[in-house]
Amino acid sequence: MMPGLPRITLDQESFKALASDVRVGILKVLDDRRQTVTDLSNVMGLSKPTLLEHLEKLQSAGLVKRLDEGRKWIYYELSDKGRKVLHPEKVSIVVALGSAVGLAAIGIVALIGSTSGFLAGPANAGQDGEVLAGPQMLSLSPADAGFAVLMFLLAGASLGAALLLRWWGRRRRARFFAALATA
Repeated sequence: MMPGLPRITLDQESFKALASDVRVGILKVLDDRRQTVTDLSNVMGLSKPTLLEHLEKLQSAGLVKRLDEGRKWIYYELSDKGRKVLHPEKVSIVVALGSAVGLAAIGIVALIGSTSGFLAGPANAGQDGEVLAGPQMLSLSPADAGFAVLMFLLAGASLGAALLLRWWGRRRRARFFAALATA
């Protein structure tokens, strides 16, 4: 396990719920979008009573939640715990992408702040609006430029870390479900 990544702690009921290939398949289908029992029955090729039994076990384990919005249909969708089981890498990816955006923003602000006088406007204007002296080029200090470049490099590194975490999470997810299938 990579340091700093959140651990997924599953209780005994969650393990029991994940011990069935059918229930793991239900989780994967619900990962795409919320579904009604009829939708799930058609996709999974199971009878509604059998499907409801599996959904009840997933619901009692806290992996799936039932949405009764007072309308004609009742939907089932993944709970937060169910999403974390399927996508443990997403939390780390959000943190890494947030860092990349934050660092890029700091770099942009530093660059703008240090170049605010980079192109100064006309030094003096005559009474008719004529320019007496053209734009003056001011130099960007090496420290300011270095700081801005450092922020952009750190933003790039954060973005690279997010992509690496995404790849690693998908690989870990595939191994997790392969291990469940063999158990």
